[in-house]
Amino acid sequence: MYKNYFLVAIRNIKREKIYALINIFGLSIGIAFCLLITLFIKDEFSFDKFHPGHENIFRVSMLENYPDGREFFNVNTSQVLGITLEENFPQIDQVVRTGVLSGMVVKNDDNFQENMLTADPDFFNRFNFPLVSGESSQALDKINNLVITENYVSKYFSGQDPIGKTLTIRTGDLEEDYVISAVAKNPPANSSIQFDMVIPFENTIRNTSEAARTNFFYVNVTTYAFLEDPLNASQVETGFNGLFKKLFPDFSGEVTVKFQPLASIRMDTSYPNAGSDPLYSYILGGLALLVILIAIINFVTLSVGKSVDRAKEVGVRKVMGAVRRQLLGQFWGEAIIISMISVCLGLILSEVALVKFNELSGKSIPHVVSFEIVWVCLLLALLVGFLAGFYPSVFLSRFNPVEVLKGKMKVADAGLMRKSLVVFQFVISVSLIVCALAMNKQMKYIQTKNLGFYKEQVIAIPTGLNETSSQALAERLKNKIINRDDVENVGTSFFAVGQSWGEGSFTDADGVYRSMAFNVVDAGFLRTMGVELALGRDFYEDNDGDKNEGIIVNEALIREFAWDDPIGKSLPGKNFPQHQIVGVVKDFHFASLRDEIDPLILPMSPSVLNGFDDISYSTSPSRKITVRAKSEDLTRFMADLEEAWKEVAQGQEFNFFFIDETLANQYEAETRIGNIIDYSSFFALVIACLGLFSLATMIIKKRVKEIGVRKVLGATETNIAQMFSFEFLKLVLISILLSVPLSFLFINKWMESFVYKAEIGMDIYMIAGFSAVIIALASVGYQATKAALMNPVNSLRSGE
Repeated sequence: MYKNYFLVAIRNIKREKIYALINIFGLSIGIAFCLLITLFIKDEFSFDKFHPGHENIFRVSMLENYPDGREFFNVNTSQVLGITLEENFPQIDQVVRTGVLSGMVVKNDDNFQENMLTADPDFFNRFNFPLVSGESSQALDKINNLVITENYVSKYFSGQDPIGKTLTIRTGDLEEDYVISAVAKNPPANSSIQFDMVIPFENTIRNTSEAARTNFFYVNVTTYAFLEDPLNASQVETGFNGLFKKLFPDFSGEVTVKFQPLASIRMDTSYPNAGSDPLYSYILGGLALLVILIAIINFVTLSVGKSVDRAKEVGVRKVMGAVRRQLLGQFWGEAIIISMISVCLGLILSEVALVKFNELSGKSIPHVVSFEIVWVCLLLALLVGFLAGFYPSVFLSRFNPVEVLKGKMKVADAGLMRKSLVVFQFVISVSLIVCALAMNKQMKYIQTKNLGFYKEQVIAIPTGLNETSSQALAERLKNKIINRDDVENVGTSFFAVGQSWGEGSFTDADGVYRSMAFNVVDAGFLRTMGVELALGRDFYEDNDGDKNEGIIVNEALIREFAWDDPIGKSLPGKNFPQHQIVGVVKDFHFASLRDEIDPLILPMSPSVLNGFDDISYSTSPSRKITVRAKSEDLTRFMADLEEAWKEVAQGQEFNFFFIDETLANQYEAETRIGNIIDYSSFFALVIACLGLFSLATMIIKKRVKEIGVRKVLGATETNIAQMFSFEFLKLVLISILLSVPLSFLFINKWMESFVYKAEIGMDIYMIAGFSAVIIALASVGYQATKAALMNPVNSLRSGE
């Protein structure tokens, strides 16, 4: 019996090749897309959950509130906060602190700039970062111990056992030998803590000034608290406010700590610097659901539509003795076989597309097929098969065979369902096209907006050296290349454009709390970047007054203080050393276009920063050399620049990045989501058009006799083609109208994250609507034209 079901199913697939291919291809595309998006979302929400007992691990953040309404929220903390918490709250089992230290690894005659994680001694005991060799309890127990990952074994000790060997590392003015105490496995991609080299936290302490070590507001480390019971986190948060008031009774504001679960660091946007926005996962999840829903509805509707043509087959089978149970098995079996084929093809397509998907999404998902994915796909195949086979198996199996064979049995038309399907599919498709166009327009706006500085052919070279050494290196490189025809200018700064700049704050003479961005620059930086002056002058290169006391500010700072003539003025804080404003630059976008342009100061001397009460930064403030090229052959220029670097850098590794690429990386998430939405709209439209083509074929086939009658009564081929085309066109036009509010709401929500926005007009709706109409007409047009050219005699003879 089952063999017969299978043979009949295969025979029906062969007989209706077009419908079978459309069914299988449409559903398989939907399944493949859904699987890839599911893996993306699963990866996003898996961050940091590989640590055993991750529910008991919290990142400590500090929230400052002041009477005048100001609020400062930092996920970085002071060095002393962790110790204070551990000593005063028994609910905390242990605190582990981490920091980042930039250093220079000296090996033989080469220097390699590295960022090293500093961590308390129990780092490898409390976090699940397995060691390949070495003991976790002793890995960081001495100040000169060094743990490296497997990747760095290959880099520094290829083919050797690194345990016990040394690397010379220069941090600041210190140059010391560090002993390899352990080798760790490479941290997984879904970890918010990433490292290649780990040294004891004592190195952060000794590279910080004495005042900063005990200052609650000097935030430069990350503090993790391990609790025996996660419910105790709220007790610590509540109790800390009283402790802080006891420690700082004269402090006018309120300081609280917040305990953020480790597993939420990646996705919780209520905290600063979240790794990803969960909104994008929800958007992609919704897209995947809609695409698979369109594919399933297509599959089910076409299966139901074709089953109506098999009413006579059901009658014959009943006359030949088939019982209802056998008919149920026949129709459900056929639907499940086709859905199983679609699922298998979908798995194959998703594996083939995985490399491209990883490229688009920035993920490194190794493969699609897994035990749980296979089970989900099997359940999906059964569900789709059940839905597709429900109508023919339940309703057609009830037919009276005599009435069916005599042609007296009338099957209810599914016209309303077909129309609803077309509208639903094209509402989604057009909405996706509109959203894709809007996102592309915003990203193009960002890429082409005048940011107030040059970004093309601008190269930043991190020095990783202390202030004196980095300036000397920059001077040597500048002297080496400044006279070249393909070099426009050279400058230096603590932070390069495209990186996060520092932030400082102080209370002015009137008791008003002021906050502003800062960057320490040299006399060549503004000219190199092409930042324009609004008032005053640029720094003079050989002017000691400028080097020690000069600062340049932006227009936003002038508005902040409401100064009419700022030249010669100084910042009104009691702790600032002698300084004066020599120039004002026009506002430029040194930060993301998501943010307003903040007040900014650009001193030549870092001593000016001593006037700030609080300082924070997330990028190492070691000098970066900025070179602006004017070369037609950038590849050749970079080769020459590297050669010049090797001559002046005394074996130091040549690291660099392009400013325009760094700026583009600020919007990497939006760009990736936009690309995925482009593909989503394409797949949704393809599936919708496959369904439209099939429905048009089915409807025209059922109306062959009507076409013949109309032609006999004088209708022309054009009339017939227009009749069928307009019938579907009306549905598409309704879809376009319904898609406008849906896409408008999404675009507005997405654009909220940008302060500076492209103008979104009606043009994108017109383009999307016109595209949908053209594609829909192309899908229906062939069948409509074919119907119009039918010979009416043949139509009346063969028509139903």
